[in-house]
Amino acid sequence: MKNEINDIKKYNPSSTDSYFFDNNIWMFLFCPLGNSSKKKQQDYSRFLQQIQTCRASIFITSMILSEFANACLRLDYDLWKKEDPRNVNARYKQDYIPTARYKTASKEITSEIKNILRITERTPDNFNSVNMDNILTNFEIIDFNDSYIVEFCRNQSFKLVTDDKDIIKKVEHSSLTIITSV
Repeated sequence: MKNEINDIKKYNPSSTDSYFFDNNIWMFLFCPLGNSSKKKQQDYSRFLQQIQTCRASIFITSMILSEFANACLRLDYDLWKKEDPRNVNARYKQDYIPTARYKTASKEITSEIKNILRITERTPDNFNSVNMDNILTNFEIIDFNDSYIVEFCRNQSFKLVTDDKDIIKKVEHSSLTIITSV
């Protein structure tokens, strides 16, 4: 069975649906440094509001929060290196993490994580019950975390909200409902 791909502008959430937002969606919605596509930010923000209005559930795992925190910090690190020519060869752990800039960024990201947690339900990732063969098969065509998310959502019957083109275009036969900005 092929993935069911849905245009976010045409998809109507239901109160009985359970959603799982990929990290790229949280980046569009909450990353203070992301400054990504305004159209996609609007699409995903509108969809989040629709989900909240109908009182559907959005689930999140620690892996997604970890990806969010690390991606936001890496964005800030890259900006920090570009802003000052003296930082061009700076190393992340040795040079960036000890700075006041890192402390400020981590506080901002912590605040955004708390905002995300206010609107989501924490769920375990059920590593013991996911099909590792499926994960490793998909890992041949997409990265491991994406492969894991696909299998986890399929296993939990979550509708996956993602902007990840690899998941959308490459993953087949996963019986997964995907919602994305087209």
